[in-house]
Amino acid sequence: MELDEFRNILTAFADKPANIDVEGRNLLVEIRDEFIEGRISQRTDGLWVEENGVTQRADDWVFKRIARLPILADRILTYVRDEPHFIEPAGKKLDRMERSPDDDAQTNVDAVTAPILDLLDERPPGSSTGVYLTCDAGEGKTTLIHHLARQQAQRYKKKETDWLLVPIALGGRPFLRFDDVFIGGLVNRLRFPFLYYDALVWLVRKGAIVPALDGFEEMFVESSAGDAVSALGNLMNLLDSQGTILIAARSAYFEYKDLRTQASLFDSFHGQSVDFVRIHLSRWDRGRFVKYTEKRNVPKGSELFAAAVDKLHDESHPLLTRPVLVRRLIDVASNAASGDDLIERIGADGELYFERFVESIIQREAREKWIDRSGSAARPLLTERQHCDILAEIASEMWDSQTARLPSDVFDYLVDLYAEDQRMEHQVTKQIHQRIRQHALISASDRGATFEFDHEEFYYYFLGRAIARAVERGDGPEVRRMFRTARFPKLTMDVVKRRLMLNSHALRSIVGTLNAVCLSEPYASFVKANAGAMMMQLIDSVEEEDRIAIGHMWFPINSLRTKRIFRTKFFDCYFERTELTESIIKGCVFERCRFEQIDLSNVTRVCRSRLRDCEILAVVRAAGGAAIYVPGAIEVVLKQAGFEISVSALAIEQQDIDAVEPEWALVLSERMCRAFFRSTGVDENTFRQRMGSDSGAFFGTVLPALVSRGVVKEIPYKVSGRQKRYRLGVSLSAVQRSIEQADGSFEKFLQRIGN
Repeated sequence: MELDEFRNILTAFADKPANIDVEGRNLLVEIRDEFIEGRISQRTDGLWVEENGVTQRADDWVFKRIARLPILADRILTYVRDEPHFIEPAGKKLDRMERSPDDDAQTNVDAVTAPILDLLDERPPGSSTGVYLTCDAGEGKTTLIHHLARQQAQRYKKKETDWLLVPIALGGRPFLRFDDVFIGGLVNRLRFPFLYYDALVWLVRKGAIVPALDGFEEMFVESSAGDAVSALGNLMNLLDSQGTILIAARSAYFEYKDLRTQASLFDSFHGQSVDFVRIHLSRWDRGRFVKYTEKRNVPKGSELFAAAVDKLHDESHPLLTRPVLVRRLIDVASNAASGDDLIERIGADGELYFERFVESIIQREAREKWIDRSGSAARPLLTERQHCDILAEIASEMWDSQTARLPSDVFDYLVDLYAEDQRMEHQVTKQIHQRIRQHALISASDRGATFEFDHEEFYYYFLGRAIARAVERGDGPEVRRMFRTARFPKLTMDVVKRRLMLNSHALRSIVGTLNAVCLSEPYASFVKANAGAMMMQLIDSVEEEDRIAIGHMWFPINSLRTKRIFRTKFFDCYFERTELTESIIKGCVFERCRFEQIDLSNVTRVCRSRLRDCEILAVVRAAGGAAIYVPGAIEVVLKQAGFEISVSALAIEQQDIDAVEPEWALVLSERMCRAFFRSTGVDENTFRQRMGSDSGAFFGTVLPALVSRGVVKEIPYKVSGRQKRYRLGVSLSAVQRSIEQADGSFEKFLQRIGN
């Protein structure tokens, strides 16, 4: 560390720059009302600091004396929840690009803890690292992060490591201001008020802290329009090609096949060097289920598993393989009768297993725990429906507040409102106040006097009930308010679908409500997106003889896949990229609609359906085929699929359609671009392995042409050995636009991207 860097670092920790005095060999700083005096010396191996007769390297002195990381380790062990029944999950690892060039070459890992810590411990020179931790909801991301953080804090205190993993709960939403979320997490959750934002960034760059961003579900741009700003890109720019972060989410951006979907994220890195790796958690198996029952002191876990498989007819059923559900199953199974009844009900209706699971927990609460003993005879304090209504009110308030936790007084307020609406007796209301925080589906959070749902899936379930109730009532202002907050989670949409389909005769009224709330919304809004996603959940219930008109909505990715749509008119709608695999579209009209891309297949069935004044940006004729962007060719392909086109586009002969298939050089160029989604810099050996038998054509023709036009540029190779290293010289958005406008021609692509 040099003297100027040392001075800048101390300034980041100080209340104001004037509190730093570094002259000659003397050091005098005031940090958080504490005066620190010492002496500094420059040696051949860096800068050293002497204080109170103890001499340390300057960076070690900052970590321990100024940043107080030993105290942070103690706070992590104190405030990060320990899981006494932790089960080590298995998973699959997609390693760094240079070690695993093939995107599909994932390594099975029987225990993920050590591989994750090894990846976080690596510090490749001149590059930031993003480690994705992915799995479906309820499969152990948060529990694993807490376990890793505590384990790393214990190792830090034993001086076995020099960095800490700090969990930052994002509650399933993107952060727009990294400083507020991160510093807020340190202060509010870990009671650690010793860092300013600039100081924190420096600690991450130096590898002393690895932030674990938990619940980063919306970190990727949600549409090709690029309306959302990538918080991940902003963070990587702050790290300036240094440091490591752990990102826990349910999907990774490189799983999407469309360049357009990823372009905005890549372009937001602004020249930073970033590598991405991934650990995907696997669901539990029989062995882990039995091991968990042993830790819970539940006898005959193997027999319980076998009995459940006998009823569920599926050894991989979520109830047996998802940790959050296994935990609740064991809770219920402590009462043998309740456990048998639960498995029996779920086995009878496998598609509704989660709803039946929640209903069983509610039933147990209502009939066995929430008992009113104030009168002469004991009776249930609330009905099962009333339990669900109160929990739906709580979920709705959380959604409006965009928080997964509510203070205790807000719980009381919501109970009072519900009790007043139901005209409950004062004695009953008082008991609800006392019991609501001990509900089986509610738990105290680790952030003081706040409470949350026991798992986010329970929150999403009751949110779905609240939304369905508002839509069913036709309450336009309430619907608009709830729809404007954010995109609804998938589980919430599934619950809305089931609740609304219980009253299928009200479908026309529901469509009218959704059309009305979308009419006055801007072109791209959460209201339009949520209405479109909800409508596609209900579209299968429209009978052939019905006629409905759907307008002004924004439909999500693959919204038309596997759908049965009859006699429906779509007008002024926007469709993100969608497959028509196993879809049936009969007697439909699409008027003034825009499609990002339509992927056809051999099993698409289109009959008497018309595209009128529509804009289709691209079409794919068959699975795995190349996208076609030429308007005339798009028209021919759609007519072949069975669509009627009202307004003719550019004329093109049907036999000439193969001429618009992209040249192989253009296909290789697109394949090359995908490599940069895992690393902003790629070695030539990595390209050679990714291209396989096409390496000769790529290095002989394609790569030189791309380099000469500035599409790709060579950068210094900073690791031992002699080979070339490349990065994109243009934005990924420009690459995608040029591919779309190239009409399949590599030469035209080069001309377009050079302009």
